Amino acid sequence: MKAACLAVAMVLLTGCATALKQEGWCLASLTPDYLQAQEELSSLEASWHRAMDRRNAALNAIPSRPTAKTATAPHSDPAISFEANTPGEARRTARQAWMVRQDYVGQDQPSPSTNEAYANLAEARARYQPMLLWYGKVYERVRTRMDEEEILSEVRMVLLPGPGVIFYPLIRWNIHSVFWDGTDPDAESDPVTRYCTDRLSAIVAVADRTPHHVE
Repeated sequence: MKAACLAVAMVLLTGCATALKQEGWCLASLTPDYLQAQEELSSLEASWHRAMDRRNAALNAIPSRPTAKTATAPHSDPAISFEANTPGEARRTARQAWMVRQDYVGQDQPSPSTNEAYANLAEARARYQPMLLWYGKVYERVRTRMDEEEILSEVRMVLLPGPGVIFYPLIRWNIHSVFWDGTDPDAESDPVTRYCTDRLSAIVAVADRTPHHVE
């Protein structure tokens, strides 16, 4: 009986190790793409923020509300100003300059450079979203597998030297049920398992089609 339970335990360990190894390979194959995506997204986001800063700086550079004495023409060199010859002309000039400035500051549309920077960022986010989503799922799967294996290894250290090994399959099943909430991560219908299987198969197929040069 003890030998049979030990054999069952070894089979379970082999299956768990195989699944962890396959998902680890899958995660390793995704990591370069993940790092490249993060680098590109960070660069595009920084470019967008710089474009926003340039737009804000341009808006802040617009002259403040002119006084009754001097009015600066909007969209012109701030150094170029014109003096009001009469009090009435000064009031009209000041009011016109202030209204133009308010219209310009009130524009909701960002500058074309800001639009372009944001469009590039949005396009990259949409392009990388599926890969980033699967990377997160595979990463969580591998981490959960490792956490489960860590606990099981402690259980094995306690049970395997003695007769308590006969309870290992039952204990493992209970721990497995807690970690995976009653689901079977090793089932062929499991989304992460199916994704990793298909991805690794595609990588192997590409490697087989790649010509190998023999020196």
